[in-house]
Amino acid sequence: MIKRVELSPTQRQVIWLVVVIGIPTLLLLTYFLWGLFFREALASCPPSCAKTDFTGADLGQIDWGQVDLTEANLGRANLQGANLQSATLYFAQLQRANLTGANLAKANLQGAFMLGADLRRADLRGANLRGARLRQADLAEADLRGADLTAVFLEGANLRSARLDETTLISDKWRLVWALVNQGGSGRPLSGVDLRGANLRGVDLQGVDLRRADLRDSDVREADLSGADLTGARLQGTLLDETTNLAPEWRLVWDILNHVEPDRSLTGVDLSGEFLAEAFLQGADLRGANLSQAILAYADLRRTDLAGADLQSADLTEASLRQADLGRADLRGATLAGVDLSWVNLREATIDETTVISDRWRLAWEIVNQGGANRELSRANLSWADLAGVDLQEANLAGADLRRADLRAANLESANLTEANLSRTILRQANLRGANLQGADLSYADLEGAILPDDVPIPKQ
Repeated sequence: MIKRVELSPTQRQVIWLVVVIGIPTLLLLTYFLWGLFFREALASCPPSCAKTDFTGADLGQIDWGQVDLTEANLGRANLQGANLQSATLYFAQLQRANLTGANLAKANLQGAFMLGADLRRADLRGANLRGARLRQADLAEADLRGADLTAVFLEGANLRSARLDETTLISDKWRLVWALVNQGGSGRPLSGVDLRGANLRGVDLQGVDLRRADLRDSDVREADLSGADLTGARLQGTLLDETTNLAPEWRLVWDILNHVEPDRSLTGVDLSGEFLAEAFLQGADLRGANLSQAILAYADLRRTDLAGADLQSADLTEASLRQADLGRADLRGATLAGVDLSWVNLREATIDETTVISDRWRLAWEIVNQGGANRELSRANLSWADLAGVDLQEANLAGADLRRADLRAANLESANLTEANLSRTILRQANLRGANLQGADLSYADLEGAILPDDVPIPKQ
């Protein structure tokens, strides 16, 4: 006979809590752990292939429609003719993969890395390619109707014969590139357009207005640019070769921007309005050159001969002109903000109120061209200035900074140079007769042949 066990109210309450709360909680925890640790490990591939490494695998002609390949590595894999319709390739690695003729319709390729991928004749209708990196990819004859290519990287991509329509979501820049590649550029307004990184190989751009266009890192090999106007175009990193039909003047601009060649002979060349920012023109002979309205910001123009050059309205911001010759150059309207003019010859250079130049270098220009005799120049900064042969007789240069200035053969007779900094200053053949040099720093100054006051001993070097 079974003895009936009587449970106390407390015991019944505990059992009720276990049944109502404990068991469901345990089931939920088990489900969570299953989803977090075990489901992916036990799932078969396909259909669950997330993060799987297929590097270099031969997967041609496979049928993986709707398969999950999230963050999978398919770099250099052969997927020729594969069916990946509606597959999830979210942030998958597909660099240099062979996807020729693959069916990727409605596939999720958001953020996929597809550098150099071969997508010729691939079906990408309705695919999500937002943010995908398709640099150097081959999309020839690919079907992109209805595809979302928002924020896609297409630098260097081949879009020849690719199919786009009004339902394709793509930036104006890349739609223009596609149009140029497939329809040519005749009659298109391309002045100032952004074509950076565009693959324009073999494109017909005859007579096109490309003034101020950004062609940096673009590929124009085999392209026909005969008669095109490239004034002010940005050509850094542009790929062109002997197959590119391009006028000599634009080829010269490209060569200057893309090759480091010191001491170029460019006498009298016309580079007006050209974009030559950061160009290496060190030691170049640009005497009499037309550089009006040219962009020469940050250019290396050290030791460059610009004598008699036309630099009207040129932008020389932060350019280095150390030891350059600007004699007789026309600098009206030019911008020389932040320019290094150390030891630059400014004799007979034309500067006016429209010239943007620091007070320091404007003063040096004034002294060179107008003289400085009897002038009030106390505490003036004339360090590194080319003041050779200038007349500074009886000028007040008390406390002036003349470090490393070139004052050879200058007339400093009776000048006030008390407390002036003349360290390492070139004073060869200078006339310092009667000058007041009390407290002046003449350390390491070049005084060869200089006429010094009788009471000033030649300092020991």
